[in-house]
Amino acid sequence: MGQSRSAHCSTISTVKSWDIILIGAGVIGLSLARLLRGESLKVAVFERSEPASEATYAAGGMIAHCDPHTPDVLEPLVRASAAMYPGFVQELEAETAGSVDLRDFGTLAWLEDGSKPKCLNGSLLSQAELSRIEPLLSSPERAWFLPESTVDPRALGHALAKSAKRRGVDFVTGSPVLEVLVADARASGVRTSHASYSAGTVVNCAGAWAAQISPGVIPSRPVKGQMLCLVPRSDDRRTGPMIRYVVRAPDIYIIPRSDGRILLGATVEEAGFDKRVDTETIQCLYHAGLAVVPALASMRIHDAWAGLRPAAPDNLPVLGETSLRGYYAATGHYRDGIMLAPVTALLMTQILSGREPDGDLKAFSPRRFDPR
Repeated sequence: MGQSRSAHCSTISTVKSWDIILIGAGVIGLSLARLLRGESLKVAVFERSEPASEATYAAGGMIAHCDPHTPDVLEPLVRASAAMYPGFVQELEAETAGSVDLRDFGTLAWLEDGSKPKCLNGSLLSQAELSRIEPLLSSPERAWFLPESTVDPRALGHALAKSAKRRGVDFVTGSPVLEVLVADARASGVRTSHASYSAGTVVNCAGAWAAQISPGVIPSRPVKGQMLCLVPRSDDRRTGPMIRYVVRAPDIYIIPRSDGRILLGATVEEAGFDKRVDTETIQCLYHAGLAVVPALASMRIHDAWAGLRPAAPDNLPVLGETSLRGYYAATGHYRDGIMLAPVTALLMTQILSGREPDGDLKAFSPRRFDPR
């Protein structure tokens, strides 16, 4: 089993090389790393901070494959990934002896613009039906039941890192990758602020920071999202969450966790790399949550945070080989990184192993941004 390595302890170029270097240890990079090891490839993951500590740590974890606002071109990947999730989680939990809190009770959603969910087995519920299945909900006249699920991204990220290490993936953490090295007109490794490392192939999974790595052929921008977490008060004797279903309203989504936590989110802000939490924004989210589930007032605010989603100019994923041979992208998943992790890992593993991918990825090619 490979040992975890720390970049900030390195002062000279390492003598070790890998078949593939992945830049970024979020849910995408970690999911891909563990699958690539199954192809008997030597893999290293380089992370600027710690595994699963950025967008993955901040995410809500909704596997919202029924969302009517999903772009048509993205639907095949969304459906495929949602179908993969139960097996993906089962394998991961068996391998790591832990839980990632996959909840498949469903979502209650009201769609004010008259749009319909993008799944065939959703059902429109009356106010009486809503009151029966979720009594604490301040219900609209009608809402959709959607057969969606959620996962705890923090637990998922921890499990993925543990699994990758057990499979023999090497980790280099604590120093950002500054550039992709080039030899004979193809990628040959990476350089951090402390050392250079060689590999036959490099994959940029750096999320919101993808565009900061030279050469800048992968456009990506950060999109800020703020969330808060409510927990039961000390005298609350409930052993599970106050509500059973995810609730998706026009101004708020509410995500229950099995341990009793309730998450409220999330904003969509073009604020650069600003990760500061704004008190007024958090209060707005809190009161929006209370308007939908008034009983949340009996809980207390435990935590609030901001994360940076990675978005391409067209808000679609960036998957495949760039204009530099041997340099690939698996980033730009915007609000869908958790949901698309299993299918992204599968398709990119097929590509990097020299096989034809199961899906058509032309619409997501990094080369779509090449002015030539």
